[in-house]
Amino acid sequence: MIPLLMRIDIRGEGRPRGVRLFFPVILAWIVVLALLLAALPFVLVAALATIRRGPGVRLLQLYPALLAVLFSLSGFRVDIASHRDDRVFVSFD
Repeated sequence: MIPLLMRIDIRGEGRPRGVRLFFPVILAWIVVLALLLAALPFVLVAALATIRRGPGVRLLQLYPALLAVLFSLSGFRVDIASHRDDRVFVSFD
């Protein structure tokens, strides 16, 4: 499933509470999907024009690869700590 929400949690050494931000990334995915659908006819024409020389096959594999990356973002978490005890946590839920 595609991630619908991105959470960013920033905590500093001097700030006990930190900052927590939530972003609805589903809105970004809607825009990206619309752009990908608009570009699809051009990608197909370019792939068919260059299929004999090689890059056409890679162009045809572009859309499934992008969807695989998008769907694999669900559950992705990054936790970064610095030497001064500052912490940044990013999560796709």
